[in-house]
Amino acid sequence: MEKMVNNKYRILAGIIVFGSLWGMLECILGEVKLTGALEAFPMGAFLGAFVGLGLMVLTRRLYNVMWMQLGMALVAGLLRFWAPVGTCVICSALAIVAEGMIFELIFNRPVFNINKSGGDMRNVQTLAFLGIIAGFTIYTTGYMFTQIFTPILTEGAFSISNFSATLPLIFGRGFFAAVLGGITLPLAVLAKQLYIDVSSIKKEHYYGAVAGISTFCWVFVFAFFYI
Repeated sequence: MEKMVNNKYRILAGIIVFGSLWGMLECILGEVKLTGALEAFPMGAFLGAFVGLGLMVLTRRLYNVMWMQLGMALVAGLLRFWAPVGTCVICSALAIVAEGMIFELIFNRPVFNINKSGGDMRNVQTLAFLGIIAGFTIYTTGYMFTQIFTPILTEGAFSISNFSATLPLIFGRGFFAAVLGGITLPLAVLAKQLYIDVSSIKKEHYYGAVAGISTFCWVFVFAFFYI
């Protein structure tokens, strides 16, 4: 079996299937309305710092390929844009793509290589601290990205005053993303139960599973929202 980094078709298939899973979860969970004591909890923080970050870290662990996660974000953003969930569909799609870009900027640095066999990237406390930073940064930057580019794309204008007014809300909600990131990163990096040797899966089984799961995600979202 070729090294995963040289197996472009297997990587492309991974981008499609994990991007589709990410997009489906964004669509379905984005529809959830919390009540009671959890009503004020920002679902976007959960989707960004647990679902998005978790899938990106897990696939970096499984495939060990840089920029794959941005590809996943593009697939997930496309699926999210396709589903009429929430008051601003384009906002959510842009946020997902931005999260993928920020992830790459952070975890493409050699010091944050989660696939190193030893050192700090195998220490729970270090991973938790990095997860707090990553969760907060990915969520808040993605949120700010949407506040800048959504009005430009939809209205052709950007208001710095409106953007400034949303910053306290963005940073306040970022607290929840930081907490979730501190849980997500150690779990996705260290949990033995989540590891699969992707390169050892037989080609027919791998591509068959990718085709089946990806098709299910897109059909399920279509059926859930359009039928």
